[in-house]
Amino acid sequence: MTKTPTRAYGGVAAEQRAEERKARLLAAALELFARQGYARTTIEALCSEAKVTARHFYQLFDSREAILRALYDNIIADLRAGVLKAMSAPNLSLSEQIPLAVSAMVHHYLEDTRHARVGVLEVVGVSPQMEARRREAIHDMAGLIEAYLGSLVERGDLPKRNYHLVSVALVGGINELLAEWLTLENPPDIPELSEEIINILNALIRGAAR
Repeated sequence: MTKTPTRAYGGVAAEQRAEERKARLLAAALELFARQGYARTTIEALCSEAKVTARHFYQLFDSREAILRALYDNIIADLRAGVLKAMSAPNLSLSEQIPLAVSAMVHHYLEDTRHARVGVLEVVGVSPQMEARRREAIHDMAGLIEAYLGSLVERGDLPKRNYHLVSVALVGGINELLAEWLTLENPPDIPELSEEIINILNALIRGAAR
């Protein structure tokens, strides 16, 4: 990836133009990866959709996988922020906070299903490096849930025990439910999906607490 020159053009600094191109490329990647799949999307198609040249693409990203990684990182960062916000709502019981966290996750992914298609489906099987990043994201989300369950232990809402495997199971289960929803010909509506996820969370957490 080459460094973008800093000369201004048309009154706009080179750094600003590069950021604008990057934003357009990421928007193009979200649209094309979700619509036709990562494997069938070429760099030429991304450049055409974003209205940039191949030279500009390679100034910003080393490869097609690099832009997928950047897009995935953005999706996960937004998801993490939404879940953290829901989990930090004060003075709520376990039965109140779980639906909030689930709603944050489902809302983030399914308000615009392109995020879910890329974040759940298109990142699978790309490369060992991408798979490692995907596993890292799953364990990061599991870590958030584990920390949240730990806070419930501290305030006496759950018994003290190791909730690591339960947290990984929760994230993995939600991921698979989303994948199933995305690939069904006639998926249930989003409130029904959210309710199923809430039921799974409650069952796993309360079962683990016994």
